[in-house]
Amino acid sequence: MNKPSGYNFQYEIEDRVKNKGWVISSEQSYIDDVELKPRKVDFVASQQRESHNPRGNQVVLVVECKYLDHDAKFWFRDNPKNHKAYFVDGYDTENLFIDESRFHFFSPAKVAVNEEGAKTMYEAIMQASKGLLYLRSSPQMLCTKGLFYPVVVYKGPGKICDQDGNPVKDILYYHQYSWRDPKTQDITTRSLYVDIIHESDLEKYLDDVFKKEMNRLMDHVSFQRQMEEQRRIEEDRRREHRRNEAI
Repeated sequence: MNKPSGYNFQYEIEDRVKNKGWVISSEQSYIDDVELKPRKVDFVASQQRESHNPRGNQVVLVVECKYLDHDAKFWFRDNPKNHKAYFVDGYDTENLFIDESRFHFFSPAKVAVNEEGAKTMYEAIMQASKGLLYLRSSPQMLCTKGLFYPVVVYKGPGKICDQDGNPVKDILYYHQYSWRDPKTQDITTRSLYVDIIHESDLEKYLDDVFKKEMNRLMDHVSFQRQMEEQRRIEEDRRREHRRNEAI
């Protein structure tokens, strides 16, 4: 059987994501911060949410598609449950992660931290990560408020297993990367979680993970706004009460 075209797989995934209500931007260019050469991430998917500010509210996926024609082994370690690795921008997240069970990055006990062998999947992980970091820099397309996910979607005869040979399907990869801005040469070191999703589970992730977590973020923002409004009303009442007492 001939290996299917990588573009065919990419376009198939794009269509499936688009059919779930996402806006697709295909083959977005970014500058590799090591080679200083233009490269492309397969596509960016976004959904706009209600916004009261010029920077908007978006949930965004930066996606690299990979046809896996050989087995891949990953090494797993304890999940650090690093709140700062959740790519949220523009919101007060101090209380957002109090209930970690509501956000999927903190659910697995173990996360993948290294790929053994050919590192085919690692290349896709780095493309999605670097693409996100570049497109998030000003004045690029993702310099907005929102929730951002680097994602690798794969299919093929190849299987993924852990260091003990146990098969795994959808995995969470965790790494730290020191990104050098190609324009300013400033280095920003940050941790990232990357979702590696088998294509058969794509729709489940779109509905049950990414969309729901953005809903939870928006609920949190709405609650914080209501609390702030309530505090303002109470302060106005206290101020009015003090004025009345002074009369």
